[in-house]
Amino acid sequence: MLLHKLKYFIEIADKRSFTKAAEACFVSQPALSKQMKFLEEELGFALFNRSIRGVELTRKGRSLYEDLSPLFSKIDQTVHHYKQFDHIRFGSTPLLSSYFLPSYYEKLQYTNLHVTVVQNDSRDLVPLLKAHDIDAAIVQDTPSIEGIYSTLLFQEPFVAAIPVSYALSSRKEVTMEECFAYKQILPPEGSLSEQVTNIMQEKGIGVDVLETHYLGMVGLVSIGIGIAYLPKMMADAIEHKGVTFVPIKSGVLERKMYLHAVSPSILKLLSDTMR
Repeated sequence: MLLHKLKYFIEIADKRSFTKAAEACFVSQPALSKQMKFLEEELGFALFNRSIRGVELTRKGRSLYEDLSPLFSKIDQTVHHYKQFDHIRFGSTPLLSSYFLPSYYEKLQYTNLHVTVVQNDSRDLVPLLKAHDIDAAIVQDTPSIEGIYSTLLFQEPFVAAIPVSYALSSRKEVTMEECFAYKQILPPEGSLSEQVTNIMQEKGIGVDVLETHYLGMVGLVSIGIGIAYLPKMMADAIEHKGVTFVPIKSGVLERKMYLHAVSPSILKLLSDTMR
């Protein structure tokens, strides 16, 4: 309970009155005086000089106050920062909910964040942000949204998910050209599909493509159907029989994840928490 007594001490020093400090702390004056007596005994020196002019700090009391006051002010600001939102409605994707947000749940519980919408493609969250149906979301490869506050949260490479039966599975890294020698397993739409398709077109390579849901791609890789691409955070978190995850040379395939919020205060709160 030392922290509680120190908080009382700061309040008395600020108000220079036991009576006013007791009212501010919602305790009786005798109880407050008793707590200060215990604190002085614990510290081993007197904190206050009492006179007809009120309460004055001793020399050691003044030094303690000057050291502690900025710290308690910072604590109060931090607590207020986290308490100012009753309910933050957050839009997510299955991948972010499974592989990104759990790392921050312990801190996020103090922000009153609730995942209220889940979309397979993060870009489908944009209309919900614009309509203020959600308060914040992480959207892939979308640096700005009109009327919404935004910041780059993180970026990461994709890795190639390769069947262990393929010769490429033993490589330390592979190129996209080498991967294009095999069937490509891609989601039917979205940023990943667009990036891979653009690379094929730039290199003038025609490749057989099998489209499937993002979460089903690894299963198809495991039975030797073709090669897929996964965000590194997902590859780092899962193990799948029959699949090897291999880095792609030169980082040609990556994603940038932008945090968007309907207010600058929500943006700052979540960006501070998720970094």
